[in-house]
Amino acid sequence: RIIYNLFNSQRLLLHTLSHNLYIQFIFVIIILNLDPSIDFLFSLKIQREITKMKLCSISFIFGLIALQFIPLSTIVHAQQAGDSCNSTLPLINLTFDSSLLQCVEAWSLQNYILRYAKTVDNTWTFILSVPDSSAYIGIGFSTNGRMIGSSAIVGWISTDSRSGEAKQYSLEGRSPDEVTPDQGDLKIINGSLKIESVSSRLYMSFQLTAELPRHNLLYALGPAGFFPSSPDFRLREHRVVTTTTINYNIGPAMSPGPAQAPETKPSQPSLTPSSAYGLSPSLLFFGIISLVTIKFY
Repeated sequence: RIIYNLFNSQRLLLHTLSHNLYIQFIFVIIILNLDPSIDFLFSLKIQREITKMKLCSISFIFGLIALQFIPLSTIVHAQQAGDSCNSTLPLINLTFDSSLLQCVEAWSLQNYILRYAKTVDNTWTFILSVPDSSAYIGIGFSTNGRMIGSSAIVGWISTDSRSGEAKQYSLEGRSPDEVTPDQGDLKIINGSLKIESVSSRLYMSFQLTAELPRHNLLYALGPAGFFPSSPDFRLREHRVVTTTTINYNIGPAMSPGPAQAPETKPSQPSLTPSSAYGLSPSLLFFGIISLVTIKFY
């Protein structure tokens, strides 16, 4: 009876200290050294406690290893300031009533948010909100959903000077030489085209004169660290692009199309089941190890 009570009290203490592996291990060693008369059954239970500690240690080590394989971009992306159609527009000095703006989650994968409104007769206001990833951003208006033959508005803020620039480009082909700055058939109202950075997001705004803007929209994200510069302001090939179709009266007519890498580059690898749901394979592996540990514990 005494041994049984001793076991229960010592087992309770072991579980109380189980969140600190080092203290628990030292505590078990002290018990074994001070009480050599512990029976065989109790010794087995002590060994089981040590096994549990080892499993917890293995789980902890595998967790640290798994964290090393999480892409830095994933961490940075999680730290970026978010925006949504439920958020308040943080821009000031607007020349129109922002409550008129309709909102579309244009590209969920890249957190592109498009706000738009017909503010006066044949005048349409657009505000594109994008996480600042040190790259140019673009929105194109197409007659048929294809890049060639469309006109786009591209903007960026240089990381060196933090000066913003936005221009219209005519997309006459797929190579950089066929993308011409300060050309295109969009009727941009003078002085309305600008880009600014607020809380780690880029806000590119402009106004178009049109009875109804084109409903096929393209969204692009440029290569990281590249910014067009004078005198030619040539673009490099975008990192990713997607297409959407929108009904300006009721919002999105269909969900954004799948993101596409430039056609001249190899296709992106397919998503694993875990990454398709926002989990990295390393975190999935860590979860399995943790479940095994809990089962034994």
